[in-house]
Amino acid sequence: MKNIKYILGLFVLIGLFTGCEDDPESVIDNSAKPIVTVASSTTSISESGSPTFEVTINFDKPIKNTTTFVATQIGGSASSGDFSSSPAVVPAYQTSATMEITVNDDIFVEGTEDVQLEISASNIPDIYEVVGKPTVSFSIENSTSNDFIFRMDWDGLYEDSNGNEHHFCDFDLDVELYDSSFNLLTASYSSCPEEIEISPGDLPDGDYWLVPSFWDVTTGVSPANYQDIPAVVTFVKPGIVLETIDLTTTWNTEDGGAIQGNPDAYLFKYILTVSGTNYKVTDSDTGTVVFQG
Repeated sequence: MKNIKYILGLFVLIGLFTGCEDDPESVIDNSAKPIVTVASSTTSISESGSPTFEVTINFDKPIKNTTTFVATQIGGSASSGDFSSSPAVVPAYQTSATMEITVNDDIFVEGTEDVQLEISASNIPDIYEVVGKPTVSFSIENSTSNDFIFRMDWDGLYEDSNGNEHHFCDFDLDVELYDSSFNLLTASYSSCPEEIEISPGDLPDGDYWLVPSFWDVTTGVSPANYQDIPAVVTFVKPGIVLETIDLTTTWNTEDGGAIQGNPDAYLFKYILTVSGTNYKVTDSDTGTVVFQG
């Protein structure tokens, strides 16, 4: 008889535990937890100048713990590179915090894009301390400019003889702007990518030379095998027209740059014609207009 009572008691306990596993919410009381809501300072913003706006996170009641919130993109046509966000912290016994969203200005030709973000507690313990994962939606309007940008990028990875990876950016490439008499006007020598930006009024109307070049191969570690430099030049009127030209077969690590005596280190090929706020780039070898805007 004692064994039968023991067995019956055991079945009752198993039933209780099974019931809890089937419905975990039945043992969680959300009534004491704060409900999370958000309010955004804008629903539409231009990317011009990389502006920042605020999202206010609110609790309907304070709690004794500090809670950190992050924004996660859950929808929209914008990419992750179009904006960034900073974590927001609601201190213990407080009921609000402010999260900053920064929209990134860029040179690309884009239409209006939209973003949907979920605002949620970032840490597992915090997730169970609050109720709700509210969302914020906003649109990003494309910015435009009457500037002209001449850019060259050559980043990428290669391996040395020991199998270690290095960046092509370690090699020294440059961009320069000359007038029609080949007098140097300005240059970019110390970045990757290199970039020259021309604003309306910077140059009188006329023709100019846009010159990409390979200066020195010894600034980078020698690759295990001969490598072409993956250079790409971009001509752009921000938000309006953008054209790229692949120069990958122009320079290589075997021939080196101007310092190594490469006679083709300077590429005198692209003529920029300025007329007010209109720009045209012509390939002097072929007469082809490769950019106009």
